[in-house]
Amino acid sequence: MKRLYWTQPDTLDAEVVVTALEDGRVTTDPVLFHPDEGGQPPDLGTIGEANVLGVEVVDGQIVHRLDRPLSDGRYVARVDRPRRQHTASHHTAQHIISGIAQERFGLKTTGVHIGLERCTVDFDRKIEWDTVTALEREVMEVVTLDVAVETLFDQADVRVRDELKPIEAGVIRVVKIGAWDQSACCGAHVRTTGRIGMVRLCDIESKKDGTRVFFLAGRKALDCSQQETNVLRELRKAASCSTGELLATFEKAQAQARDLTKEVARLWTQMLPGLAASAQVLGVQSSKVGVQVAEIPPQLVAKLAGLIAEATEGTGIAVSGTRIAISSRTLDAAALLKTIQNAAGGKGGGSPGAANGNLGRAVTADEILTLLKN
Repeated sequence: MKRLYWTQPDTLDAEVVVTALEDGRVTTDPVLFHPDEGGQPPDLGTIGEANVLGVEVVDGQIVHRLDRPLSDGRYVARVDRPRRQHTASHHTAQHIISGIAQERFGLKTTGVHIGLERCTVDFDRKIEWDTVTALEREVMEVVTLDVAVETLFDQADVRVRDELKPIEAGVIRVVKIGAWDQSACCGAHVRTTGRIGMVRLCDIESKKDGTRVFFLAGRKALDCSQQETNVLRELRKAASCSTGELLATFEKAQAQARDLTKEVARLWTQMLPGLAASAQVLGVQSSKVGVQVAEIPPQLVAKLAGLIAEATEGTGIAVSGTRIAISSRTLDAAALLKTIQNAAGGKGGGSPGAANGNLGRAVTADEILTLLKN
């Protein structure tokens, strides 16, 4: 079975001999379409008038799933060019990344995913951004050198990754990229590294036993770079500074925001006793219940309820927007909250001494007092 995606990756349309199988599936000779294996999505396209919906390896054969049946015969097969360019360029980029990572940084590749929206390489230990940046630079050097991507067979000294699943016993296909990578692989690749265009190592994620690196190649890498450039441009405009000054400007703004938050909290804390003192008070079961509805920060609602309970020597109910808190020394706070939520909706709970939650709608102090009277 001749796989043109191995030996002639630029051939994306050709006449093929179709052999029909059951359920509308077919095999072709030669094979243009890369199957779903090795961490790489399958090629799509057409065979004759039929659309190729999927390609997979079944019992050593590459089987094509079509949207309509085809009879045995000769047909023109066409591979979806943009999709193949995406998967092949990302797969070749991954080989370069893995090869350089191992030889230059001692990082072993433990997992690979070539997706249509994002691609990842997993390494066997923790790394930081300085390593990723250096790795990206070296990868781009190989891309710009336009090194040939060769297909060899049955080489003895190659790296065999876990995801490799040879579809023919005794046949090992090896992808060689100059001095940078030589590893067993069953996937589709570009003919030379220059056809990748560019590679970006976009993000990293710490894993239990290592690091996952997110990367993009070709047009996806360009899209990523342009998006980041657009964001930086808008940030420069907003901050009235250069790109090099952005980090210091941002850190200064963060410090100012923290100081402002502390000052606002201090001022609100000074105001809370006054709000507690002005709460509307009602006698309930030989106890006093104070109610205050005011627009205050949500994190201070429980504190205000406590101050009201202290001032009345009974129960304090504080509401801000739909946030409610109840503090009580004499009544069951959780039962009071349930009474109010039966009328206004919402969720929450607590104990006899303290309860809090959210209401389904805004309420007034008079409405709460009326509920308690009844």
